Amino acid sequence: MPMTKKHTILALETSVAQATMILANASGILSQKSFRSERSQECDLFTPLQNLLSELPSDEKLSAVVVGIGPGSYNGARVGIAAAQAIAQVHGCRVAGLCSFEGVPEAFVNETIWALGDARRDSYFLMPIQNGRAQIPPKLLEEEEFSRLLAQCEGPKVTFESPERLPENVDCLESHSTAEGLLKSWLARSPEEQENLLNLPVEAFYLRPPHITKSKKG
Repeated sequence: MPMTKKHTILALETSVAQATMILANASGILSQKSFRSERSQECDLFTPLQNLLSELPSDEKLSAVVVGIGPGSYNGARVGIAAAQAIAQVHGCRVAGLCSFEGVPEAFVNETIWALGDARRDSYFLMPIQNGRAQIPPKLLEEEEFSRLLAQCEGPKVTFESPERLPENVDCLESHSTAEGLLKSWLARSPEEQENLLNLPVEAFYLRPPHITKSKKG
């Protein structure tokens, strides 16, 4: 979907603490907003989003919505996706979900970066982002294997985590995904790739199925 002045895209990134959103067309970024939220994205999102959308001319409709799906804050990603889907329904357009690590600055200047983070339950995830694309699912690893494999990875290692959440001596850069980065990743795709993404269900990037404790039989 090549952008023209009549094609305006909304990009949202709410799966990281510093949430961002932009409106853009072929002329560039028309407007941008941001807010910081750790756990209450569902409350903090709507005022800046409403202010952003109010800058769209009343006779114009969005042509697509691009949203970061994580991995990151699962609640943040879910809130962003829900907002993106509601806005797309109003504007009669579709939503494309992108891995949030595709929106970090390092993804645009390196052939390969390694996304990593705390997967909870005493495990960590490791995933390559190659040519700006997350094409391989993350590996979930226990600490010893995670550290061993990470030492073999060539290229920058980036995380959304605070250093204390990771094993000691892990050499990585704390980075941030942005709505502008996601839009850049979206526009770098061919029209065919964009269409494929627009036809996929948009779901938050969850590293593993939820843990469900089975009830005891009486």
